[in-house]
Amino acid sequence: MNRTTIWALILSLALASAAVAAPTPEDRCEAAKLNALRKRTFCIEGERRKEVLGTTPDTARCEETFRKSITMADEAAAKKGASCRWLDNADGTATDLNSGLQWELKTDDGSVHDEHDTYRWSTTFGVTTPNGTVFTAFLGTLNGGVSGDGHTTAGCFASHCDWRLPTIEELRGILEAESPNCTMSPCTTIPGFTASNPGVTSASWYWSSSTHSPGLSDSAWYADFDVGFVGFVGKAIDIHARAVRAGSRA
Repeated sequence: MNRTTIWALILSLALASAAVAAPTPEDRCEAAKLNALRKRTFCIEGERRKEVLGTTPDTARCEETFRKSITMADEAAAKKGASCRWLDNADGTATDLNSGLQWELKTDDGSVHDEHDTYRWSTTFGVTTPNGTVFTAFLGTLNGGVSGDGHTTAGCFASHCDWRLPTIEELRGILEAESPNCTMSPCTTIPGFTASNPGVTSASWYWSSSTHSPGLSDSAWYADFDVGFVGFVGKAIDIHARAVRAGSRA
């Protein structure tokens, strides 16, 4: 094999490798959103440090810049016929790149993540405190880490011990459509929660952490992923739950 042939082979292999490694529009969209999340985190941290100096932080500026970056990423992806929102963390969770929140993915395996399980917000009717099974059994299990050396904690879900119920605003954020006319069931954008794969999630009511106010403190808000709207119900009712936390990739 002569030198010209060798260099031609090397060049063709390099071009083939570059073609394989070329980022897709979805890859570019994802990278842009991850970068926006990181910048938002740094911005917010910088603004909060102003409090130490006695000046007023402006975290709203950080959020506005973040929203603009997300919109630009979506628009650029749409021009290529692509989109991106969810990042599968391969640990039973997914990160919402539009908010930075990390969500529990439901299963159908009889574990604490099972989509059929239901919980109470409070133990009995008339009680307003968060002492029901959604806190003691569900979140208690996800956050039930232990330490054997006094330095590290292990055993929490996806290596995080700060799982919580979403606020009603956060829960509304993963609704596909907030309308009683929603034709998709379940009505949500979250992975594994689609009409084509209903076996891993129940299209039903899910608890939020938000108590109804005023005058109905024994009720909490929920999102209905069957028909796509929010409502409130007594805290001693047994309904479903999905955990969330501040994303670790921000």
